[in-house]
Amino acid sequence: MPRRRLARLILRSGSLLVAVLALWPALPWEESPRFAIGASPLVAVSAGIATRSLGLAAGLGVFFTLICCLRRRWFCRYVCPTGLLLDGVANMGPGWTRFWAAWPDIGRSLALLTLAGALVGYPLFLWLDPLALLAGPFAAPGSSGFLSGLLAGLLMGILITLTFLFGTAWCTRLCPLGGFQDLIGGIAQNIPTPARPHARRRFLTAVTTAVGGVALALWGRRAGIARVEAAPLRPPGAITEDRFTGVCIRCGNCANACPPRIIHPDRGGAGIPGLLAPSLRFVNGAYCQPDCAICTQVCPSGALQPLSLPQKRRYIIGEALVDTNYCLTTLGIKDCDACVVTCPFEAVQLHWDEEMYVSYPVVEVMKCNGCGACEAACPTLEVKAISIWPLLPGPGMDKGLIPSARFLPELS
Repeated sequence: MPRRRLARLILRSGSLLVAVLALWPALPWEESPRFAIGASPLVAVSAGIATRSLGLAAGLGVFFTLICCLRRRWFCRYVCPTGLLLDGVANMGPGWTRFWAAWPDIGRSLALLTLAGALVGYPLFLWLDPLALLAGPFAAPGSSGFLSGLLAGLLMGILITLTFLFGTAWCTRLCPLGGFQDLIGGIAQNIPTPARPHARRRFLTAVTTAVGGVALALWGRRAGIARVEAAPLRPPGAITEDRFTGVCIRCGNCANACPPRIIHPDRGGAGIPGLLAPSLRFVNGAYCQPDCAICTQVCPSGALQPLSLPQKRRYIIGEALVDTNYCLTTLGIKDCDACVVTCPFEAVQLHWDEEMYVSYPVVEVMKCNGCGACEAACPTLEVKAISIWPLLPGPGMDKGLIPSARFLPELS
């Protein structure tokens, strides 16, 4: 084997091993899953533009981006762990290449649409990044149910099947990360000059695609605003719903890291744009624990902004609403104070109504952050007497990645 090819194999194998250990996670650093995906140049650049922020993990991706500007597709050749895995799958398959041999470079168009959308805060196809797809199956073993586990690994399963049947179609024609490297590695060749008149058509095509990406992204954000009231609960640190479904890359890092296993792939509750994005369900007595903010620390794209523990305790996930039609105490079926006892913020109290001669739970909104402890503890079955609902837009809710209205006031 030639030395260069051997060096590439060693580097890619090492990258695959590190990625697996980070995503499992088997490394002692709890934030390692974020670096395993943030190393992608496409994720680092697109998410950085969309969220107007650049963290340490994204800095690694930007470093790789600079190398790719000098060495075309360097990340694919020497780093990409997904590419190495797919090469092995392609070698085992029938290799039906005639089907896609004449396809245009779709990956370049996907990358350009994503970058253009990032300019307005909605990177359209960032969820197709191969490192994000690789991370999906790692969230499956910790899922609370078969369907959630199946959905977590769905995209990577589709990609492996595609590669087995059609060889390297993904890497050479479809991958937006590969297309992004082609874009930044060939910028000089794409600028039209008198000596390169053929570049004019390519340049105009790129401009048209970018304009289309901005238009689609604006439509996606507008659709997000329209579905806010029907959107599912998002994990703590989630940015505004109109941007969340675009910035989230469906990697499953948050679900895999969550100790109580309350983060699940959205099954379409927020429509097609929100499919497979993380949502909260308080099942089997589990809720969002006040002393845990790990999901916000492992998100590589900024869909979940990093929160310290004090910030996390003040972040409002949703609002607790009481339905007295199902409350066992109000109905006089039995004395029950489960929601009162389990609330870690002492935000729920039983109120005695002298006029109606009944008791019912009352939520003090200035103390409640929607952690779901009350809903998880409520003994009613199909419909909970107290449950957490998404926080509806109000004053200040349309400002910033995380509006100030999403935080409880500071405790004195």
